[in-house]
Amino acid sequence: MTDNLAQYKFFLAAAKNGSISAAARKLYVTQPAVSSGILQLEDALGVKLFFRTSRGITLTPEGKILYDYVNSGLSFIEAGEDKLRDIGGLHSGIMRIGASDMTLKFFLLKYIEEFNNIYPKVNLIMANNPTPQTLNSLKNGQIDFCMVSEPVEADSDIKFIPVMEIRDIIVCKNCEKFAELFGREIEIEELRKYTLIMLERETSTRRYWERFISIEPSIELAQSDLILDFALRGLGIAFIVENFALEYLKSGELKEIKLKTQIPKRRFLLGYLNNIPLSAAAKKFISKITINE
Repeated sequence: MTDNLAQYKFFLAAAKNGSISAAARKLYVTQPAVSSGILQLEDALGVKLFFRTSRGITLTPEGKILYDYVNSGLSFIEAGEDKLRDIGGLHSGIMRIGASDMTLKFFLLKYIEEFNNIYPKVNLIMANNPTPQTLNSLKNGQIDFCMVSEPVEADSDIKFIPVMEIRDIIVCKNCEKFAELFGREIEIEELRKYTLIMLERETSTRRYWERFISIEPSIELAQSDLILDFALRGLGIAFIVENFALEYLKSGELKEIKLKTQIPKRRFLLGYLNNIPLSAAAKKFISKITINE
């Protein structure tokens, strides 16, 4: 098979237009270029493709056979090119995002809504898992990019971009049961006599707390929303990111327990693989985040 796609384009244009000169005008090339390309194609295939007459050219029986295949083949190629242009213009395509419940709820969701309003034909595949599992999905190629929370281990394969600061706090129901903890700064040891509620050990939030305190919770839960529900019912003291509790802290239903040792803030991170090209949709989405932050 000849490797020169241009020769087939010359052949098809000549067959459709009935002359070499018309094909050249159609393709914006010179007439000798079309004539030479067709001759090279005939030599490569070992057959004559056109009858040449004073009125122009017509297909030979062999040329008619080739015409049907070339016409279909180039049509498929053009359709593929159009599809890629369509994806590049974000009129279609797929975007695969990984995120923890916290990063999704308090940061990513607003961007997803905005992006969907502008590019409704881009399909979104959302993987909602804790940070360690999300990073594994990124490394395995199951998602295009992710939004996670610190701490994360440095990885030369992943580019991390900080996008938002968060604060970890300790809260409890505003009731007599915990009254002795209010209005002062306390040592973490004082909490050991209470029921402590934390996220499971494999989460980034739990791992972050363990950098600063050595304490075993009485209750471990998989989701921060559940931790909040337990705290609101007075079932214990909750270790949680401030964003989850903000509404109830403002209303007075929950109170923050102040520690003598301050826990530093940490960050949400946008992450994607360094050496893997991003899709057009993912590039556009990420650009909106990084421009705004």
